[in-house]
Amino acid sequence: MWFSNLICYRFKQDVSYNQEDFEKALEQEVFRPCGSQEMNTFGWTKAFGKHGQTLSHFSEKSILVCAKREEKVLPASVINDMLAEKIELIEREENRPVKKKEKDELKENILSTLLPQAFKKSSLQFAFIDQVNGWVIVNSASFNKAEELLALLRKSLGTLPVVPAFANYDLDVFLTDWLTHFNAPDGFAIGSDAELQEPDDNGAQVKLKQHDLASEEIKTHLENGKRVTKLALDWRERVKFILQNDGTLKRLSYADALKEQNADIPKEDMAIKLDADFILITEEIKELLEELTSGLGDKEDLA
Repeated sequence: MWFSNLICYRFKQDVSYNQEDFEKALEQEVFRPCGSQEMNTFGWTKAFGKHGQTLSHFSEKSILVCAKREEKVLPASVINDMLAEKIELIEREENRPVKKKEKDELKENILSTLLPQAFKKSSLQFAFIDQVNGWVIVNSASFNKAEELLALLRKSLGTLPVVPAFANYDLDVFLTDWLTHFNAPDGFAIGSDAELQEPDDNGAQVKLKQHDLASEEIKTHLENGKRVTKLALDWRERVKFILQNDGTLKRLSYADALKEQNADIPKEDMAIKLDADFILITEEIKELLEELTSGLGDKEDLA
């Protein structure tokens, strides 16, 4: 429930979802295990897992969804070794080379044989929709995985008019300016981790951890033209995170006071606790993002 990485999108128009209709839409793409000849499957699963009954959870104008991926593990080295053995056997017994088309067919046959016996692994991907401010937040560090979840949501709902929230901002410029003047927007404090890079794509990088970012060493790097691509920030001593120049917020760390806020709810009432935690974390994230976008400029520029 505690989102650790944020990839953020915003709706291009106002949205309001009916809970019953939304649930029926998700049911069209419900998760199912891999079939004997499938490498992977991806679909919706219960938002609260064993503690819930629905694929989506509506609370305080926010909606929680959870997608589940199951994939089979077939190490490439195993397939390649078996393929090499078959090729060697054919070439030795039939005294002829094995051409590419035949190699591909042999590989397909090996996959078909191994797939039903392959180990399976599964993973969950959470996201929430903020119907008031128009955010869609995916708990992921990977844009590819976030886009996969959005594609599934778009397929379920029929349409999903969203855009990356920070696409219109050159965040390099903001991050570099904040560190140069050691002055972040109101409510934010600069932390002790950062990454700097020379302007060209192959330029030298400087990675800093637990470093005094106000030091002369850092000023020299900035004066020499390096740009900030990642910067640690502390929002109101409630949430610490790394803001990257691609718009992702990574390594979110929450203050103990926040994490303990619902600790008095008994384990027997886990569904109630999960709902309380969902309300708590979404309100924190929404407020953080609203203040961040306010520090970057008019939020209407995001559309």
